[in-house]
Amino acid sequence: MRKRGIPQEYTEWTRRCLKNCHTTLAFDNYEMTVFTVENGLDQGDPYSGVSYLIYNLDLLDIPITKIGKWTLLFVDDAVIIITGKDFSETHEKLRNIMNCTGGMFNWVKNHH
Repeated sequence: MRKRGIPQEYTEWTRRCLKNCHTTLAFDNYEMTVFTVENGLDQGDPYSGVSYLIYNLDLLDIPITKIGKWTLLFVDDAVIIITGKDFSETHEKLRNIMNCTGGMFNWVKNHH
């Protein structure tokens, strides 16, 4: 958030909101014991949509947008679209985006 210019007051407020969170899952006749939420926001929290967009923005910086490469973000979903003249070319483009310095695998490692 700070990298994207969000004022520190907001980033600290967000940090406090996510600290010491606990939840339980219940379905049918089963209920889990309470467990600590390591990261994330409450399901349905209106703030979560905006937070995910900010959190995922770095994904847009990875592929260089040119013919045959696009990244799309919608809330907490990300899609990479790669086109090529054949499977080999398309696969090579995708492999490069995943493995390049600062690529998708690097983003995943740094973002849980």
